[in-house]
Formats: sequence, structure tokens, C-alpha cells
Amino acid sequence: MSLTSVYLAEEVLALPVDQRRMLAKLLMDSVQDDGRSDDQIRDELRARLDDLKSGRDPGMSFEEVFGEKP
Repeated sequence: MSLTSVYLAEEVLALPVDQRRMLAKLLMDSVQDDGRSDDQIRDELRARLDDLKSGRDPGMSFEEVFGEKP
């Protein structure tokens, strides 16, 4: 493990239990294979961006995403 990884691990282990659980879930979710190839994911992201740019998808406000005002 690199020095950066060791430092990061020490910092994470110092977090409260509930925050470590949340981080662990995020990490586990990030390594789940959903069966799509990188090209398929890239194509979907491009299509979604095109929808946002064209107005076909209005997107979400900051408040809708984060539940608070900036």
C-alpha cells in the first residue's frame, strides 16, 4: 500500500462509525459490476449530456440534488 493510501486509511478510520459505514457502502457500490462495458457507459453518458444540452431533460436543481440552497 502506498504512503498516500496508508494516510487515507488512517484518516478514514478516525471517522465516526456512521460515516465509515456510509463510506464503506459508497466504496462497495463503486466496485459492483453492472454488466455494461466502458463503451456502453460512455455512450449513455454522452446521450444524457445531449439531452441536457438540448433541453429534452431539464436536469435537477442544486436543491433537488443536495436538499439545500447553495
